[in-house]
Amino acid sequence: MSAFIPPIPSDIAVRLNYHDGMFLTAQNMTLEQNYFSNWIKLQNQCLYTPGVLNGFDVVLQNNTLVVAPGVGFDSSGDFLVFPGISGNMVPAATNLGDSYGLYAVYPPTPNVSTDTLDQAAVLQSASLTYPPSYSIILATVTMDSANPGIIKSIADSRIPVTSRLPAVLGKLAVIQSSLKQGLDGARHGNVTFDTRTLLKVGDRVSQQVFYVAGQGPAFNVPPSVNATVTGSFPYAISVSNVGTSQFTLDLVAIETRATSEPSAQVNWLALSNSSTLENA
Repeated sequence: MSAFIPPIPSDIAVRLNYHDGMFLTAQNMTLEQNYFSNWIKLQNQCLYTPGVLNGFDVVLQNNTLVVAPGVGFDSSGDFLVFPGISGNMVPAATNLGDSYGLYAVYPPTPNVSTDTLDQAAVLQSASLTYPPSYSIILATVTMDSANPGIIKSIADSRIPVTSRLPAVLGKLAVIQSSLKQGLDGARHGNVTFDTRTLLKVGDRVSQQVFYVAGQGPAFNVPPSVNATVTGSFPYAISVSNVGTSQFTLDLVAIETRATSEPSAQVNWLALSNSSTLENA
């Protein structure tokens, strides 16, 4: 058995360092969520093969596929949880040929501002040749060629999760990149803002920040940048114009006051979006 070496993001161990005076943004909290979810996903990839842990039985009723509650892991380590209370009935697919697959899929995160997200698995009919990303197969569906739109039969295609233990040690993982060495990983630093003019709500100051002292490119592609403000007065901080060499920080007053501290410090962290790990 060969060793299984999943990709390990360079920023997987980066988390928030809480301290008094921090102004927490949605971006900060997302970073904290990702810290825990990335650890769990990597653990699942290393310990288990993708497949079904329990449930996900599929039966055919009135030309409709009915799926029981279930749990499993996809190849990315996502935990697929399907409560089965709603969305558990899938009609026959008429545009996928004589046979196709029924899959449980980890849902994509929508690019909308909502207070809550439902990350329960969803059901999707798709080609057996090109299955959906972040999915596990549940059943193979065969259509009745003599009766268009009618399901002829279904076959249980669930693959049970198995353990990868005991560990099999293989070749060391090495970073493979066709780009310049050193343009990966993480950069961090801090910036001091003059805040004497930030006296009323909406007052702002901006500052351009370079990742490295030489002001040259530090990343292959624009990274993800997080920033937090320290000090006794609260400010809002935003990041814009993110490039491979620099980005812009905007510090905004969110309270009205008679006097202001002369300065405020902003700590920033830039995380690469381009590093990959492959087998040697």
